[in-house]
Amino acid sequence: MAVGRTVLDNGVTVISEQVPHLRSATVGIWVSVGSRAESLPDNGISHFIEHMLFKGTARRKAIDISREIESVGGTMNACTDREYTFFFAKALEKDFALVSDLLCDIFLNSRFDGEELEREKGVVLQEILMVEDSPEDFVHDFFHESYWGGHPLGFPIQGTAGNVSSFTRERVMGYFRDRFLRRGALVSVVGNLPHARVVDAFSKVLCSVTLGDRLQPDPPPAPERGAFTRKRPLEQLHLVLGAPAVSRRSEQKYVAYVLNAILGGSMSSRLFQEIREKRGLAYSIYSSVSAYADSGILKICAGTSREKAREVLAVTAEAVDAMQDGRVGEDEVRLARELIKGNMLLSLESSEYRMSRLALNEMFLSRLEEPEEALRRLDEVTPQQVRLLAASMLRRDRFSLAAVGDLPPGPGLVF
Repeated sequence: MAVGRTVLDNGVTVISEQVPHLRSATVGIWVSVGSRAESLPDNGISHFIEHMLFKGTARRKAIDISREIESVGGTMNACTDREYTFFFAKALEKDFALVSDLLCDIFLNSRFDGEELEREKGVVLQEILMVEDSPEDFVHDFFHESYWGGHPLGFPIQGTAGNVSSFTRERVMGYFRDRFLRRGALVSVVGNLPHARVVDAFSKVLCSVTLGDRLQPDPPPAPERGAFTRKRPLEQLHLVLGAPAVSRRSEQKYVAYVLNAILGGSMSSRLFQEIREKRGLAYSIYSSVSAYADSGILKICAGTSREKAREVLAVTAEAVDAMQDGRVGEDEVRLARELIKGNMLLSLESSEYRMSRLALNEMFLSRLEEPEEALRRLDEVTPQQVRLLAASMLRRDRFSLAAVGDLPPGPGLVF
């Protein structure tokens, strides 16, 4: 697999990976702007812009955008995260010229039409209501809001109903010009395409764009400690425990991934086996690592009945304490390493995963981390490294708790 990287004169980075066996081309345009870059009154505007980029340009109506990509059997989509936004398309390699032209057009020439904008408000407002009606999703927004204590890292990516309702065409266009058109924008392409062809397709259009300096996000504050609860008339109680973890740039990130796999990141993990398989306390129980440019969170999530909530927390505490005390075996570490390596190798069969991996490596590491390097670094993780990281990361006094649902009677929930 051949990877190429070119930086245009205006600062746009073009990265491509030529994969000979692929018949498709997956193309994404990424910007280093997400909900973390927003102020409180603007919360949700990046996600709203993501929607509006598909609503028409000077050359294409919204329906034309959909028909052009679907007329060649392709697909388009987009995503807004806390630290980036991207939109992408996938089609056959023979249609790469159409895909590159279409993505450049919506990035540079979107009209943000007033009527389309008002209609799209209704769509996004329904999306916000959908999250609020889904406790599994809402509890994560509630946790982040409480944990980060008002910092933009804790803002809901989709924004609030009040904010979205207030967005005007002038405000949306101004935010797009000020925040999206900055250095750090990049193009990521995966397919059976020579790098020179990819650069040629995008440099003709993107090299003339004047980009501002790259945004530098505010450093995150110390997280809020404690238990945060929101009573709702639900059949289950949804719990999220979170503690500080590693960043995307940390030298410890692979150790953290192994630690997470052992704790709750798989069906053979301690939490899944103890809470679901052996005791039947919950259907959903897992842990994950959310990594950002300069910080991260280890989260433990569960859905259970209010009668079993305290027992779930107690069993979780036992599992956390055991790892924090150094009770981590060589077989567990070996299994976790192989699990992560296998998942990564299987994911590399997806061109969308490869496209995203190229972009995220460039955005956060400023270099390509070859799969072989990642596999080697996983193989180098030792039980002692996992024990040392667990001793600091899994201290119970570092955890915060969020709970949404039918709260149990009696004293408040504790971990």
